[in-house]
Amino acid sequence: MNRKKLSLRRPLGILGAALLGVVAAVTLASPASAHHSTVAGSVWCNPETGNWDITWTVDTVVPRGVDRFQLTSVELTPADSTVTNIAAATDPDYFPYHTDATLYGHQILPGDTTAKRATLKVKAKWDNGFEENRASRGTVRIKGTCVKDTPPPSTPTPTPEVTAPKAAFTPACDGSVEVTLVNGDEATVPVELTVSAKGFTETHTLEPKSEKKGIVVPAGAGAITVTEKGKESPVTEPYTWERPENCGEPSLAYASTCDEFLFEVTNPKDGTPVTVTFTPSTGDAQTVTVAPDEVKVVKFPASEGLTVTPSAEGEQGEPIAWEPEENCAGGGGGGDDGELPVTGAAAGGIAGGALALLALGTVLFFIARRRRTTFTA
Repeated sequence: MNRKKLSLRRPLGILGAALLGVVAAVTLASPASAHHSTVAGSVWCNPETGNWDITWTVDTVVPRGVDRFQLTSVELTPADSTVTNIAAATDPDYFPYHTDATLYGHQILPGDTTAKRATLKVKAKWDNGFEENRASRGTVRIKGTCVKDTPPPSTPTPTPEVTAPKAAFTPACDGSVEVTLVNGDEATVPVELTVSAKGFTETHTLEPKSEKKGIVVPAGAGAITVTEKGKESPVTEPYTWERPENCGEPSLAYASTCDEFLFEVTNPKDGTPVTVTFTPSTGDAQTVTVAPDEVKVVKFPASEGLTVTPSAEGEQGEPIAWEPEENCAGGGGGGDDGELPVTGAAAGGIAGGALALLALGTVLFFIARRRRTTFTA
């Protein structure tokens, strides 16, 4: 059998340049919504102290791979009050806060304050260098007077309710994705989360400090979204399956007989589904999808000057030429003894070896798409 390695130097060079351009474009022109902070607050009258207690929360929304952040600016009103645990960084290279954890702060105002509202404004900077130009703002309104030991009649003392949902996505080689849901350690109330994709929906209620594993979204379901009941924004950005690093690579082999030009695609048991298109110089193209632990053969009628170009996952190889045996009469037909001579391995058992398009090109294609799996919230 002839095993011809396809040269991908030229297409890979073009692909690499295109990818660099895309990365640069995304880096320079990504919308501000890809990185932003959010501020929220709640206020209640503490009957034991007669003070207004305000709880502030700061969260950030970032792309995958951004782990930590700092606050470059913190503004509080009334200006003569203070907030705990939320402060502007003094070291521009120190990022004290995790992007997947909510930042909590506490502000206290006297019960007879004349302020009608309290505000918190922050600007954030992340460890990938992105920095907010516009501050995020949270506001709470203060109504009436808070008096010690006299909470409002028939009004229960409000307790701030906190949920801290997160989701992690673990892709499998067969194209499916396992989703893990978490209601974090800082959560104080249950949360109802729904995992949805094309043709798939699954809902679970998680108590505080609990998690739900083993939610498997089947292959081909597209983008996966996790939402919290009663909230408009999803818990995470939509997730689309990404090829794991430990998956086996498919291989391709070919052989010539006097009458046919044969190609065999072999996908290992630990591989991922692969679709390969074979385009002949004459005749119609043939496309096959090969599942893990599967082998498929594509055949073309032999003819003088026939070439076939394979392509997969956006990569195109160089044309492969049919090369008849010397004893093929007129470039076709059987030999003198009626048997079909084969160039390379036998046509009925083409195996082993690898075409550069699949054994090398696909590896590079998927490496460019790999990202580590992390919890996001």
